[in-house]
Amino acid sequence: MNEDLAAAVGGLHVRLVTWDDDPPVGGQGVHVRELRRELMARGVTVTTTAGHGQFAVRYPNFTGHGPLDLSIALNRSIAPLLANRPDVVNVSGGPGGIQLLRHLPVPVVYTAHHTFRLSHPWYRLQRAYGLLEKSSYRRADAIIAVSPSTADSVVEMGIERSKVIVISPGIRVEAFDNLEVEREPGRVLFVGRLHEKKGPLDAVEAMRLVIEQVPGVRGFVVGSGPIADSVRRAADSVPDGAVTFLGALSDEDVVEQFRRAEVVLVPSAFEGLGLVPLEAMAAGTAVVGYDVVGLHDTVGRRGELVAHGDVAALAAACRRLLVDSTRREQLVEAAREAVRKERSWSRCAEETEHVYRSVRSAR
Repeated sequence: MNEDLAAAVGGLHVRLVTWDDDPPVGGQGVHVRELRRELMARGVTVTTTAGHGQFAVRYPNFTGHGPLDLSIALNRSIAPLLANRPDVVNVSGGPGGIQLLRHLPVPVVYTAHHTFRLSHPWYRLQRAYGLLEKSSYRRADAIIAVSPSTADSVVEMGIERSKVIVISPGIRVEAFDNLEVEREPGRVLFVGRLHEKKGPLDAVEAMRLVIEQVPGVRGFVVGSGPIADSVRRAADSVPDGAVTFLGALSDEDVVEQFRRAEVVLVPSAFEGLGLVPLEAMAAGTAVVGYDVVGLHDTVGRRGELVAHGDVAALAAACRRLLVDSTRREQLVEAAREAVRKERSWSRCAEETEHVYRSVRSAR
């Protein structure tokens, strides 16, 4: 159905605007890819303006930081955002996202994955980007926050609460059904972007401590990113090859890794919500992480959370769950049922489409 005919019969054309896209670099790219797929399955026309991937647009390299350079380009010319006359423009915002300071002739919805005030302490220069973020959100017709803590942070910027809607991302629930992979005793896993804020080096150190104390434990690291070489060296330094650096894997292989592990470590400095712990819990894997913003909403009492930066406590919590199978299974069963019931991309797309239609009607 072409866009003119779709509009005539009550159709909806949404433009997704993002730096991260398929293949995803991080959670924002996963969010865009899965949301696009589910929206299209619902009959929504979706076009995309992205910083990389099949929908990438060209933009000048002013700063060397992709999201900022794409933001500058789109603020200089909004034409790529309005091509093919979308009904609504949905921008992925926050750190790693796009800051749009121009008014558009169509409704704008922002997806706040997290905020600069959550991701950077007050003394870091990057915190200043929060002023651009605040300005962008003030111009938006609605802001979709991926978690209650992200919603609270947006409101603390001075954005009216009535504009902020919490819609958590989904997970590929069906990917974990009927997967014939056996759980391996003592297998500990890290999955994520290999960036300092995701804590991969803390994960490797925690694995080393657990390996020293519990016979038969092995660690595995999955991911890619700017500190991949440092993470690989740290893994290789653990005696007897007890920690294996697997690097980037396909989605299917990551699911298999979740199913094989007994414990997944999530030592992030912050999370908007955290797709890795959600997928781990859906796969029936126990989660141990740092007690930080975002993981409160995702993990809470469904896993073990310790003080941020306390690697010894991270290792101790992991060790307890490996040794105490009863406690581990209690956590796993409660978490798996809750996650599979509450989280799906189809639900996320349905609620997001409702926001699109609401802001279009309001305009």
